[in-house]
Amino acid sequence: MYKNTFLFFLLCICVNQVSGENITDVDVSSPIFTNSINEAKPIHILQNEEIKTNQSLGDNLKGLSGISNADYGIAVGQPAIRGLSGNRTRVFKDNIGVNDLSQISGDHIINVDLNNISHIEIIKGPSSIFSHGGVSGGIVNIISDAISKSKFTDEKIRFDYTSVNNGFGHNFLLKKNLYNTNIFFSINNQHLDNYSLPDGSLFDEDHPTKEKSSLANSDFKNQNINLGLSFPRAWGYLGILFENTDGVYGLPYHAEEEEEHEEEEEAHRLFTRVESETYTIKGSFNKSKYFNSLEYSFTDSNSFLKEHEEDGSASLDNNSKALAFKFNLDDDLYEKRLLLQYESIKSPMTGAYLPSSNAYNKSISYFLRTKSKPFVLDFAGRYETNSRDSTYQRYGDTALSFGTSYSHKIGNSLRYSVGYAHVSRSPSIAELFASGSHGATQRYERGNMNMSREVSRNIDLGLQYNINDIDINLNLYRNSINGYIYLKDEATTTAGKTDANWSQKDAVMQGYEISMSRLFNIGDGELLVTISRDDISGVFEDDTYIPRINPAKNVLSFEYENTTNDIFNLDFVYTESQGDMSSIETKTNSHIDLNLGYSKKITLNSNRDLLINLYGNNLLNKTMRNHASLVKDHVPLPGANFGVTMSLQHMF
Repeated sequence: MYKNTFLFFLLCICVNQVSGENITDVDVSSPIFTNSINEAKPIHILQNEEIKTNQSLGDNLKGLSGISNADYGIAVGQPAIRGLSGNRTRVFKDNIGVNDLSQISGDHIINVDLNNISHIEIIKGPSSIFSHGGVSGGIVNIISDAISKSKFTDEKIRFDYTSVNNGFGHNFLLKKNLYNTNIFFSINNQHLDNYSLPDGSLFDEDHPTKEKSSLANSDFKNQNINLGLSFPRAWGYLGILFENTDGVYGLPYHAEEEEEHEEEEEAHRLFTRVESETYTIKGSFNKSKYFNSLEYSFTDSNSFLKEHEEDGSASLDNNSKALAFKFNLDDDLYEKRLLLQYESIKSPMTGAYLPSSNAYNKSISYFLRTKSKPFVLDFAGRYETNSRDSTYQRYGDTALSFGTSYSHKIGNSLRYSVGYAHVSRSPSIAELFASGSHGATQRYERGNMNMSREVSRNIDLGLQYNINDIDINLNLYRNSINGYIYLKDEATTTAGKTDANWSQKDAVMQGYEISMSRLFNIGDGELLVTISRDDISGVFEDDTYIPRINPAKNVLSFEYENTTNDIFNLDFVYTESQGDMSSIETKTNSHIDLNLGYSKKITLNSNRDLLINLYGNNLLNKTMRNHASLVKDHVPLPGANFGVTMSLQHMF
């Protein structure tokens, strides 16, 4: 398969010698640095209108090339980039790392409001190293206007109502500038019931011929409040933001909840309650003779989670503080950034599988990129010191990461890029100190204090080409990882749960992502047709397979938009079977996922609009399981489901 891929790569380069068509550049402004720097590395952008707020972040991104969803049901879904999950792929909001309980364990929800954002960007390459330590996968950056460096130009009031199957959600947003002060206020609520299952996807353990029509404890309820104030001035800006989240979501992976009678199901209600408060101060200063500008941020986040299970309850607390200073040192030849960061994370636990622990991270990062050259050469370096402390144990180390990439455009039709990244990642609290029963995964987890740093060496080749109005994008990569950290299931049990030890082994991940698209003029509108495929393999040094690596995914997408503001979408996704599995896994069958969408913007008057969005997912009602999920055998993906969102927007 890889031989054919490289042959295709060479063929595209040869075709360039006889073709002079224009290529569509993929440079995208990324505020990871400042809005002046364009990312020439592979990047995805997901716009606001493409985001389904009743789905998790991972579920929203799983259709993009090279991205999978490490889910624990509909409420919990963490994105994984090129098979790299956990804190190898970091979630940011407005360029600041999200330090909630999802960073401790993959079964915890990411506390980020998706209702009132501008877009989501996925970044790979040296920029990831510059922004945060250990991110060998990349960064998912969620962009909003909660704190704005400039005066609001889209002042508005908006009300949204969403209904999907038996669930609902409503959202209110106010964006207004008063007395040169930006005011951002939003509040939203969601209440989603247990989701329906396709026929034959799950059976009662006590009655093997009895099918389950819905997945117990897959419900989700959440409220999110945001209040932001920002003061744009000639010298820069200053902003403050308060965020509050209060939610409940079910724990779908427990055999004990499967009872015949409703009153028994209620008695065995298994769920997690999560609360969080985050305070952010963010701003910039551009009136110094020593640097072009200084951007700074401080966050103080408190998260609380309590799991209510059949064998007792466990609670996790997390207080994180993060301070960052980013200096713009541009000159006539180079774009340059210097970043200083400090993080402290304190996690007192009660009855949990983790002991109370503290983590401290200090780092200095540098980024350099050429300006006004026919090529783009960039470099990022990062040095950090990390410590992890529990009551009786301590781990500490230093880590050095660096990456570089070269990008060049040949003629008007071809751009290629070559990149290399050396990324060091310190073990997490769970990987080091876990010792106890973890109800959400139904495992008895044990950490390993003797683990060393995980070091990945990634080579990335990229190609963007245009031929006869067809845009082609191809990325090839190979990632050699020393001391890859993973959760290994054992053949024994403790307290009725499978023993699972955090372990290390050298590994190699390699794969490719390819997409082709073309725009057609049809009637009074345009039709964009895109076909894409991504494939990845993960193998340990002893020729066994890395657990939970998603199979190849093939996507055929159609999007048609006309001059009367009608937008039609159709996505046909074929996920192949996964038989390259570790000894602790079962084979995952192939499945087809068909999704449809329609949206229309109705102009009521010069400053008032009504937006209607209709969609249907898994319209064929096929049984689907996500191989990247630790609980995929017990938690099938939802069956056919339909939703509608109506938004009334008034522009000032």
